[in-house]
Amino acid sequence: MTSSPHQQLADHIDQGVIPPYQYSYPPRSTYRPLPEGKWTVSDVWAADLANHQVPELNLYLHVPFCDRKCGFCNLYTVISTDEDVYDAYTDALCTQIRDHAEVIRARRLRTIYIGGGTPALLKPRHFEQIFATIGEVYPNWRSTAEEVAVEATPSSIADAPEEFKALIDMGLTRANVGIQSLVPREIREAGRGGEDEDVIRRAVRTAHELGLPDLSTDLIMGFAGQTPETWRQSVDELAALRPTTISTYFLTVRPDAWFSKTGAYQYMWQPELYERYDYARRVFLDHGYVQEGSVRYKKPGRGGYAQKVLTFHGVPLLGLGVGARSYTSVLDYMCGSVKPSTAEVAEYIRKARNHELVPVTGFELTDEELVRKRLVLDTFDLDLSELDRFGYQRHAAEFEPVLEAARSHGLVHRLGSRVQLTPKGFKYRDILSWMFYSSTVKELDREYYENLHAANARARRNMGATPVRITGVDLREREGAA
Repeated sequence: MTSSPHQQLADHIDQGVIPPYQYSYPPRSTYRPLPEGKWTVSDVWAADLANHQVPELNLYLHVPFCDRKCGFCNLYTVISTDEDVYDAYTDALCTQIRDHAEVIRARRLRTIYIGGGTPALLKPRHFEQIFATIGEVYPNWRSTAEEVAVEATPSSIADAPEEFKALIDMGLTRANVGIQSLVPREIREAGRGGEDEDVIRRAVRTAHELGLPDLSTDLIMGFAGQTPETWRQSVDELAALRPTTISTYFLTVRPDAWFSKTGAYQYMWQPELYERYDYARRVFLDHGYVQEGSVRYKKPGRGGYAQKVLTFHGVPLLGLGVGARSYTSVLDYMCGSVKPSTAEVAEYIRKARNHELVPVTGFELTDEELVRKRLVLDTFDLDLSELDRFGYQRHAAEFEPVLEAARSHGLVHRLGSRVQLTPKGFKYRDILSWMFYSSTVKELDREYYENLHAANARARRNMGATPVRITGVDLREREGAA
């Protein structure tokens, strides 16, 4: 017998359930091959344009290259330090930008994010080429884009400050620097050899000295061997270093992450990790940060992550580059497969040069799924009346009990038609978000990860043929235990 939303929330909070961080809906795991010829890029974006009274755009450019693979990473990355490949890839990416000129010009460009991978592996000449191409397509991008961001490693800042300063001079306003921990053995556990705590400290100091407006850093809760004491050590030191933005993530080991090679993975169900969340929140607020999201803290007026906030609010995102996802109000899609490979990078370069890239895999959004998308992502601050044109009222009988359960548990404020998370809601936001997933999305997500598990012989030996806790909140386990 299925329990009520009120009881489900209570159970999941009591058990310390930690679903994956909800940063997109539907997740990439739900993407499937699209009917050949059904969708063209121009068709997708023309249909999306009709859904926005004030057309705006987030631009995401994906650079897949890394010089090592972090253990927890399941992003679209390939290992390469070949500058000839970087040259060819940059040419292809710029061709793709030009091919989307009409899409970009039809909207106000709000943010630009160059992610990866490790885009900081590119040389200044590559960034000059990319920014010059954006300038060809959208000459006033510096005026309209409130955030121009790039992902970087600590060493790319600390060991090459001149190259990083060149990026700031080109218009960079924000750098995302993954650090994960300031404890040596935890840094090694993350697979970040060569990025020790001294390099991290130098990177933060260098970013401050060079005048970078927003330095974003992160810490991860739950590494093997991490203790409450070592967590407090990282939190305290990072707060003292004063980056403008800090994110704290629960460790998520997915079946497609490098850590999965051990044959052991599952989402955490550890109530004590929420105590680490509480400690970090208390320290960061005491140091003058404000909470922007469930994982993120910012210095008022300087920090934050504009592209993520705008995407959650429903502003579409155009993703270019191999492995990039585009989020629209009609179709979320990729122009390639979900699984990264050097062969696919080469195929992307070829197709971009020949103007042959089309949506090939994705998820078609019905009005109901579009409403769910906003509920999953945007309960931080959401006016439900915005969703009426997509049929919120037709499905209110399904959504309102979840929102009422969240209100009764102290997770949200109900302010007329507006919903806002409370401090407790920030803490348990991912549990609440999972409750808005459709059965279709849950089943596709499970199918994807169970297929990966079936192909991992070591995992089958260690975890059995039908593992639990590899997909969100695993309700089958709870029902089986009832």
